[in-house]
Amino acid sequence: MAPRVRAEDHGPVRVLVLENAGKRNALDFQALDELEAACAAATADAVRCLVLRGAGDDAFSSGFDLAEISLTSARGERPDEAVERAAAALDEVPCPTVAFLNGGAFGGGFELAATCDLRVARAGVKLGMPPAKLGVVYPEGGLRRFLDLVGAARTRELFYTGRPIDSDTALAWGIVNRVVPAEAAEADALALAAEIAANAPLAVRGMKRILRLLEGAHERGLSDAERAEIAELRRRAFESADIREGRAAWQERRPARFKGE
Repeated sequence: MAPRVRAEDHGPVRVLVLENAGKRNALDFQALDELEAACAAATADAVRCLVLRGAGDDAFSSGFDLAEISLTSARGERPDEAVERAAAALDEVPCPTVAFLNGGAFGGGFELAATCDLRVARAGVKLGMPPAKLGVVYPEGGLRRFLDLVGAARTRELFYTGRPIDSDTALAWGIVNRVVPAEAAEADALALAAEIAANAPLAVRGMKRILRLLEGAHERGLSDAERAEIAELRRRAFESADIREGRAAWQERRPARFKGE
């Protein structure tokens, strides 16, 4: 089976390329396992800045592959759990991370971009969170990433409507750090990564660690009962008729007929 994540080194900068030909770089269990391993390798190799992008010029990632959404991984994980594991691995990389949004990013692909420290978008890309259109209750870790990034009101709009936003809106909302014309976007993202990598690595890593501790402090406020409630909400959604209807409607390009069951 062809690799789903390819690594390219540019001096102290490493670029991880999500690659799933014919599926707009969709994520599957193999891709998420490979991304977790690639993040561990970047840490072991003391990479100074890590860039995440999609292969080609059309898509960063279309999200989790609907062909596997009803499956479980070799570890017994549902798709949402596998995405959260990969996002956590990306979050734990000690050096700064940059998402180069070379194309559209949706669902789990959008979450991976949101997990990175910085985001550079090619002008005209679309970003979206469609779980409500698929009957999925998104996990609390992913929702928290967007709360931290854009605040409660805009997180609600992204997740409740499932409506994509364009790159200019993403810039205005603070989701991306900059929007760059298509012909210059890749060079801009790599230049930003190289600028970061040229700084003192202990200082940069130390500041990243402190920022992560400050951002994550509020998560310790969830009680065991609240975490159990969240887990039950996610389990019920993944076992529902609505998730099957959402997947079928998406594949058949028709409006979904959800029944709340």
